[in-house]
Amino acid sequence: MPRKFCAICGKDIDNNAPHFGMCFECYVIEHPLFELAKSFHIKACLDCGRYSKKETWYNTGSGDINEVIEDALHQFLLKSANKSDSIEFKIILNENSFNYSSKDLLVSLDVKIIGWLKENQSILHEEDVAVRIDYELCKNCTNLRGGMYFLSILQIRVSNPIHFNIIDTIINETYAYAEKIFQKDDRQYISKLVDHKNGVDLLLSTNELMNHIVSYLKSKYSFELKRTKKLVGRDTQKGRNLYRLKTLIRLLPFKKNDTITINDDIFHIESISRNKVILRDKLDNKLIKNFTYFFNEKIKIRLRDDN
Repeated sequence: MPRKFCAICGKDIDNNAPHFGMCFECYVIEHPLFELAKSFHIKACLDCGRYSKKETWYNTGSGDINEVIEDALHQFLLKSANKSDSIEFKIILNENSFNYSSKDLLVSLDVKIIGWLKENQSILHEEDVAVRIDYELCKNCTNLRGGMYFLSILQIRVSNPIHFNIIDTIINETYAYAEKIFQKDDRQYISKLVDHKNGVDLLLSTNELMNHIVSYLKSKYSFELKRTKKLVGRDTQKGRNLYRLKTLIRLLPFKKNDTITINDDIFHIESISRNKVILRDKLDNKLIKNFTYFFNEKIKIRLRDDN
């Protein structure tokens, strides 16, 4: 039987050797599991720790720079090298190569990436990659620092300034509610509060936050709601138009079981539905009015103390 040997190193091989007449060691060298670029560059946000390779910013959650590096390598480098999902990777950061800026920011390092075949862990490959990190502010943190970015306006109004106490209560509750949302998603925040004659405007960072706050207030208060929107630009990343939503909330000047006077006539507030109020007069006659009725400036409405 003729002798078989590796065409690269000359070592004897048997019929179980890989293709092309090579021993296992030489075959792995000549046909590596993956090939990577020798250098890798990412951007990291100074404030929140998000990272970006192009225009989209990604969030690791912790903002830890080591986690950012590993997540970015998987996202932009290893994913394309492992399209069949047949390779398991391990990333080793070489701490001896860490290079810091004058502000103590990690700006460059070397990493070793080891990958092995999931079906056969003896088939593995490793490569060294030089990583460079540039720091800047992501769009969201730029807006946060500026403090004036907003995409929606929530207008909260009362029919008479004497009811401003309820505005103060709603503002405090809304800020507390928005802060809880911000802790989970820092894109959602109240940019500014603007005083108006019969209420306030809340300038909000997103239309999503607008919807959250309106739903929250609906569960606690009765009000008339009007929505409008205005085209303000285009999101080039997502390929869609950007609209600034404006939502007007006009609070009813009473609540269920209150007693009120309407043009000197006394009524009891029996119930308040989605957009209607059911009243009873002194003779127990039932009267149903839409919310809009109570915002007619010609009608004088006053709460009574004899509930």
